[in-house]
Amino acid sequence: MSRRDDPVALALTRDLLESVAEEMAAVCIRTAVSPNVKDRRDLSAAVFDAKGVMVAHAAHIPVHLGAMPLSVRAVLDTCPLEPGDVALVNDPYAGGTHLPDITAVRAVFDPATQRRAFLVAVRAHHADVGGAVPGSMAPADDVYAEGLRIPPVRWVVNETPDPGVTSLLLSNMRDADERRGDLAAQAGALRLGERRLRELAAGAGGLTRLARRGASLVRYAGRLAAAALERLADGSAKARLDLEVDGVDGKPARVAVRLTKQGTRLTVDFSGTTGPVGMGLNAPRAVTQSAVYYFVRCLCPDGTPTNDGLMEHVDVVVPDGCLLAARPPAPVAGGNVETSQRVVDALWLAAARLWPGRVPAPGCGTMSNWTFGRAPDGPPMPSYYETIPGGAGGGPDGAGADAIQQHMTNTRGTPVEVLEARWPVRVERLALRPRSGGAGKQAGGRGVIREVRFLEPAVVSLMMTRHATPPPGVAGGKPGRAGRVTLVRGGRARRLDPRARVDIRPGDVLRIETPGGGGWGRP
Repeated sequence: MSRRDDPVALALTRDLLESVAEEMAAVCIRTAVSPNVKDRRDLSAAVFDAKGVMVAHAAHIPVHLGAMPLSVRAVLDTCPLEPGDVALVNDPYAGGTHLPDITAVRAVFDPATQRRAFLVAVRAHHADVGGAVPGSMAPADDVYAEGLRIPPVRWVVNETPDPGVTSLLLSNMRDADERRGDLAAQAGALRLGERRLRELAAGAGGLTRLARRGASLVRYAGRLAAAALERLADGSAKARLDLEVDGVDGKPARVAVRLTKQGTRLTVDFSGTTGPVGMGLNAPRAVTQSAVYYFVRCLCPDGTPTNDGLMEHVDVVVPDGCLLAARPPAPVAGGNVETSQRVVDALWLAAARLWPGRVPAPGCGTMSNWTFGRAPDGPPMPSYYETIPGGAGGGPDGAGADAIQQHMTNTRGTPVEVLEARWPVRVERLALRPRSGGAGKQAGGRGVIREVRFLEPAVVSLMMTRHATPPPGVAGGKPGRAGRVTLVRGGRARRLDPRARVDIRPGDVLRIETPGGGGWGRP
C-alpha cells in the first residue's frame, strides 16, 4: 500500500481538502450581500483536480453535487482559464441546474510546472437573474422567460472583472447592486480557496503532489461505495411517480426509475420517464445526476468522502430529451427544486422494494419555493426568494423530523427579523402544521404553516408540488398531508395554484402550508 493510500493519510487529505471547500463557503457567506446567501446559505463550494474531477465538496446543497463537476468541465471545454481568471456559468444545458444558480470557477496553477493543478468553484443561488417575474422562478413554458442564461464566460481577467461582461450581466438582472455584491463574494471566496491550497501544498511537497493525494482520495471513495453496494442484496426494482402537470400528450408527466444491483455495480435507469413539460418542471441532466449522486452517498457509511469516486460503480441511463434530460428551450426553474425531489422520492420507493426494512418513506417532496418583488406600479423593493421546510419521512430508525429541509436542499430559513427589516411584510405566523405527518409505526414529520402579510403591492411567484399528490408512506405507512397555499384578501380566503404568478395588494395575507412526510410501517 502506497503512502497516499495509508488510512491516516487519506483521512488527513479528506479533512484538509474539505476544509478548503468549507472555508470558501464561509467566506462567501460572510461577504455576500443578499439574505439568500448570507442568511439562508443557498450555496455550495468544491475543489476539483486539473481535469474537473471533484475531489472535495463542502456539506451544503445536495442538488449541486453532480451538477458542479459538469459545469466545471463545461468551463474547461469552452473557456480557457489563465492565472487570476474567473469564469461564470449558469447554463442549464451545460452543467447548470437552473438560471439563478451561478457557478464561479477559478484555476490554481503549479508555479513549478506552470500547469493547472486544481480548480475551485463556488455556486450561489442569486435572488434574481432577470426573467418574467421578480426572483426568476416563474412557472414558465420556455427558458427565455426564466432569466438570463450565461454560457461559460470569462468574467475576471487577471484579477480584474471585465467591465463589459459585468455590465451585460447586471443590465439584465434586478437589484444590480445586490447581484454585484454576491458575485464579488464568490470571487473573493475563490481567491481564498487558491491561497489555502497553496498553503497546504507547501507542507505536502507542492501542488502536484497534493493533487496526487486528491486522486487517491477519489479512488478511496470509489472503494467505499463498491463495498457498500456489495453488502446490499442483488436484484431489481422499479418505481413510478407522477408530476402534478400534464405531459405533451395530455397524460400525466411521469418519472420512472429501475434500480438494478449486481455485485458492486448499480444501474439507475430512467427509461419510461415521459417527455418534456411546461411550468418549469423539466430537470437538466445535471440535476438528475445530482439526485443519483445523493442517493448513492446515502447508501455509503458515515465518513465516506464526498467526491466523484462515489459514481465509479454506478451507471445512469437517462433517455435524451425526456423531462429529466431537458433540451433547450425547455424551462427548468422548477426542475432543480421540485422535479429533483420527485426523482429522489422515486429512488427511495424503488430502494424500499429492493431492500425492505432499510429505507425511510419519502418526505415532503417539495422545496415549497416562493418569490416576491416589486409590482409594476409599486414602490421599489428587492427580489426575495425562499424555500420552506416540510416533514421528513418516517423510517426504520425512527419518526420523521418536523420542519426540516431535506434531500436535495439543505438551506436555512430567512430569520423573521431580516425579512421584516428588508421587505414591507409582517410575518404573522410560523408554526408546525398539525396532523400533517403520515401515520405509521414511525410517523412522518410535520410540515409548517407560514403566514405573511404584505404592506405594499408586490408580485408573488409560486413553485411548489405535492399539493395534489401527498407524500406516500412505505411498508404500510400512511401518506403525509399534501401542501396548500391560500390568499386571504378582505377576510376571504382563496386557494391558489401551487405554480402561479399572483398580484398582491396591501393587506393581503399569504398562507403557505407545507406537506408532511410519509409514515413508515403499519400504524
